[in-house]
Amino acid sequence: MKILSHFAILLTTTASILNVGLGNAEDAKSQLSVHEIRAILNSIPPYLPGSEVSAEIDVFGSTSMDALAHGWASGFNKFHPKAKVVVSDEGSETVFDRLAKSPSSLGMLSRPVVEADLARLKQLGLKQPIAVMVAREGLGVFVNESNPIQSISHDQFTSLFCIANGDQKSTPMTWSAVGVEGDMGEEPVEVIARTPISGTQAFLKNFVFQGQTMREPAEAFDSNVEVVKELESTKNGVAICGLRCGGHSLRLVGLLNGDTTIPGDDHSVLMGRYPLIRPLTLVLDVGQDSDQARATREFVRYALHQAGQSQDILAGFFPFDPPTLLAEIAKLENSSAEAGN
Repeated sequence: MKILSHFAILLTTTASILNVGLGNAEDAKSQLSVHEIRAILNSIPPYLPGSEVSAEIDVFGSTSMDALAHGWASGFNKFHPKAKVVVSDEGSETVFDRLAKSPSSLGMLSRPVVEADLARLKQLGLKQPIAVMVAREGLGVFVNESNPIQSISHDQFTSLFCIANGDQKSTPMTWSAVGVEGDMGEEPVEVIARTPISGTQAFLKNFVFQGQTMREPAEAFDSNVEVVKELESTKNGVAICGLRCGGHSLRLVGLLNGDTTIPGDDHSVLMGRYPLIRPLTLVLDVGQDSDQARATREFVRYALHQAGQSQDILAGFFPFDPPTLLAEIAKLENSSAEAGN
């Protein structure tokens, strides 16, 4: 009876978190597609603790995932009140050195993690590193509201952020090159970006622009908040950041597919129509068997299940489709079993 009672409390807590997540989403300015989100969340298994956790869990990396990690920590503590989750955001590309020093910890990267990344971690001493996708984020091209541009083609998108010939120094570009007329058309394009150690810049360089030489930014910042603030005061600026990062004085530029503008809304993201999507990824070493390592694995289990995925919504991100999430859950469980943990 005690066990059944315990699980009843856990299930009630999970439902409460889910309802709060959806309620807040409905009240947000940019409404989530509540019906679609609810259908996804209802298809995800509820989180049931595999074991009691009381160790400290060290989570670090992506600044874009900072709010999400804190949301997970708060929700996780409802199930594991003795656990302590410490979150630090220093940039995605700092994860590798941090994991080498503390292999029982958890790294956050706001970009895909490829086999070369896992091989690098093994070279740094990790036993069996794996990458688990836990959420997805739509990125958008933003300009100051004074810029009249409404939409851009794929070629225009590339020309705004990349140099045509990578062997040449970045040459000034005016807004007239992408069809802007009037006084703004004569203004130089000023790219406002994240710093090189951010997952955002790594994702853009290696996965969106596939190694093309990107334009030197006029300013580079550690966080999306700073990027948005700078763009609000830079009339000729342009930046790429999360769809939820836009402010009142910014405009989201539409992305063209032929003659059709693909809206940067929730439905397009959830249905897979919106093209500028990146995964948010957790990296851990399932080969570690310390108390901290076991706590880290349990934390990732939480993030992948229903209660954790509702935190994705609260933080302004999107859950993956159920088949992808179930595959990531299976990856974590199977890899841990293979490692004897």
